[in-house]
Amino acid sequence: MMNRIYLKAILGGVLLSLILTGQASAKQEETCPNIDISGWFPHSTTPEPDNVNFDSSTICNFQEWSWQMFLWLTQKSGDKPRFLSFESPYDLLGIENRSVMMPRTTEAESFDEFLQAGTDGILVDHNGNAVYYSQYLNEAYTKFIRDNFENDKNIIDPALIRGFSPDTPFPVGSIELKASWKIVEPGEDASEFYTMDASVYQLANSGGNIVVDTTKIRKVKLALVGFHIGGIVNGHPEMIWATFEHIKNTPSVPAKFEPTTIVSNKDFTFYKAGTPYSGCNVNYAGSPYLKLDEATQKLLPIVEGCLQYEYGNSAENDPILQASVEKNDKHIKTLNKIVRKHLQDPDEDKVWSNYREVGSIWFRPTNALKPDMTLATDFAPDGSQFLIGSLKLSNSTIETFTQYPASVNNCFRCHNTQQRFPPAASDGTHLLPLKPMKLNISYAFSNIYFWSQQLPQQ
Repeated sequence: MMNRIYLKAILGGVLLSLILTGQASAKQEETCPNIDISGWFPHSTTPEPDNVNFDSSTICNFQEWSWQMFLWLTQKSGDKPRFLSFESPYDLLGIENRSVMMPRTTEAESFDEFLQAGTDGILVDHNGNAVYYSQYLNEAYTKFIRDNFENDKNIIDPALIRGFSPDTPFPVGSIELKASWKIVEPGEDASEFYTMDASVYQLANSGGNIVVDTTKIRKVKLALVGFHIGGIVNGHPEMIWATFEHIKNTPSVPAKFEPTTIVSNKDFTFYKAGTPYSGCNVNYAGSPYLKLDEATQKLLPIVEGCLQYEYGNSAENDPILQASVEKNDKHIKTLNKIVRKHLQDPDEDKVWSNYREVGSIWFRPTNALKPDMTLATDFAPDGSQFLIGSLKLSNSTIETFTQYPASVNNCFRCHNTQQRFPPAASDGTHLLPLKPMKLNISYAFSNIYFWSQQLPQQ
């Protein structure tokens, strides 16, 4: 109770106004109807979810939207999953040489993001390789950016962003994605993963830091291990934030544990059998222990990964939250089982049956997003539930180092609509901050704004 009173004090004005103007979706806690996803299969014909006519009356609809969207995004379009045909933020800006951009980035053709957001941590797999990350934006998202922020020279103009109405959200149907990829070593069995041939920039030691070497490229095979989806549906401009993982990534931490608790007696892709809880998710970034052998491209120490919450929720919650948490987790568990069974059909691409939804999170009130909101709270000032779904949602391969048993650790810990201040530009450019806007809910948008200031405005 003390924690909730404290949150009310620091969030009072903004959240009170949004609760008064937003329409609470009380029905989201009602019993879910029987699951009927027959129209999703075969996977080759899965339709895109109906974002415009989305029904937010039950928790189940949000989780079903998440799974259907995952299936639609991974559906083969041409010779690859649909999401791989989407543009990246760098493509949107027309950047071909990103050596001066933040963070450590260069050519669009090669994967170069290896630091986790918020911690600058490096997930080192059991082969000593860094896990790499990629971002994607769908056409609804990129069209909105181009229509509103391109000048007459077809260049994203940061001045147009600064003059834009802060109350305008992204249009319904906008999607941003983030994927995590493991390097597959020669001879390693990756038959249960979606894999693709790609290239990554090599890593180098520089000034006490590990950075990308823009002059050297590694041709590798990558295996998809994690997948974030942020998508806007009718009534939810804050986005539904969903995350998926490969079923063999990591074990889930038991509900009751001590530092010495053995999380699992089985090996996983990112976990060695017998590792205690205290040995999980250790961030070596910034420590003298993290070492890179440039010749072999191997890193040490290896990171042992654990998923703190199997469905993004702890076992013990405030009584106000408990009912929705139980329904949320039960539905995800059931939906995972049903969808994965469909994907194991002989006529399906069975590799996708090896992925599962961890969870999703969104606002309980509808149309509640406002500029200048902090969102790391489960409660509104009047004590009612504000966030709903998987309230401690994390992905073990994308948010490895922020999975602590705390109430503020979920997607909205970082995704808010407050003012954004620029990081230091690598070329010494002075960058202007981004004012509070509804669009700031998207970190891709924030990056686009800051990167656009470094491009020549001819």
